[in-house]
Amino acid sequence: MFKQNPQKWFDKTYFKDKEENIDIKKGDIRNILGRKSNLHGSLKIEDFTKLKSINLKKLKLTSLEIINCSQLTRVNLSEHIKLENLFISKCPRLTKLDCSHSQLNELTNLDVSNLIELDCSNTLIKKLSLNLCPDIIRLNCSNNNKLVNLDVSNCFKLKFLDCSQSKLTKLDLRNCPESIEVIKPPGCVITRKKEKIKNILIIGCTGSGKSTLANVLTGTEDFKESEYGVSKTKSFQKGDFEWEGTKYCAIDTIGIGNTKLSIKLVSNRIAEGVLSIPEGISQVLLVVGKNFTDEINTLGLFGSDIFGYTTIVRTKFSNFKNRDICEKDKEKLCGESETNVKIVKSCKGIIYVDNPPIRIFDFDDNDDDDDDDGKEANIRINRRTREKSRIILLDHLKKVCQEEVQIHMGIDV
Repeated sequence: MFKQNPQKWFDKTYFKDKEENIDIKKGDIRNILGRKSNLHGSLKIEDFTKLKSINLKKLKLTSLEIINCSQLTRVNLSEHIKLENLFISKCPRLTKLDCSHSQLNELTNLDVSNLIELDCSNTLIKKLSLNLCPDIIRLNCSNNNKLVNLDVSNCFKLKFLDCSQSKLTKLDLRNCPESIEVIKPPGCVITRKKEKIKNILIIGCTGSGKSTLANVLTGTEDFKESEYGVSKTKSFQKGDFEWEGTKYCAIDTIGIGNTKLSIKLVSNRIAEGVLSIPEGISQVLLVVGKNFTDEINTLGLFGSDIFGYTTIVRTKFSNFKNRDICEKDKEKLCGESETNVKIVKSCKGIIYVDNPPIRIFDFDDNDDDDDDDGKEANIRINRRTREKSRIILLDHLKKVCQEEVQIHMGIDV
């Protein structure tokens, strides 16, 4: 059995300034290294200046990185039965990607904005967003019994979509061509009619309470919450709701300052959320907690035109119903710096809310039955508090939501 580090073998075999095609199959490895040999573990393909195609089939790689291959146009990774992680970046000419028949459970680490064809069938992907791939024409995500969410909101050129044998129950194709060919699972409802809707983009630092705010706004528990300042949102998530005859869509984004991800990846994932609503955004809710001055700097990820469409939401503020205390807090925040004053004046104001947890049992492992009644009482109180916060937020949105605008990221994505 071949146990040598695959990276060392690869680096000795292939030359960065010469290779135009890298073609490695299980049979080739066995012919070179022995009958029972294969490539196991992690591999990085980086800085191949002339490389045009990569064809790796039936290997046992668990992780693959492809970085800075400027001429690369095709990647075939089919039948990598062990592949769990795939990272592709700085490959601007990549148009075709096949990662089918693998153990991949997400495709969020791909910088493939010029992709035209993607085959991710027979994988374990649960959520798939292609909003950073506006030129994609063909998508095959079939035979995936884990797939429950597919977002192609920004795919205006998509001509063929196969999502059969998946768990999808709904599919939004409002921005796709009328002539698109779709193969879908039975019972999956397709939406084609465009509706007038107010889109609310929620941004903020990790642990600020963005997902909790999304639950409060939508009146659901669909967004994952955390009490421990740890990011639960890995990409973006949308939820529709209606208030006094107006339809809204809340878009929860990944937390800025997520220490596990680079600024580039965080920006990409926020951009996915923005691009998932190409019709525009009515209002941005910047969620801030205790570190107000640091958190409002997150607006720097966007262009300067965002300020006029942003409301600052001060969360975890227990005295949110006391106007005098809220006003004193606002004065204190503005007194900290001139920058704070300018931002507050440019925005649509500060809204004070408190959204205490209602999933107390999820966070507390104590099995003492004597505490159950007290916990249930706290949950009821917290629900009422959240409902009061919701009314404050929705009344504010009704006043400030304007015509949709195109908000652009300040960092290249």
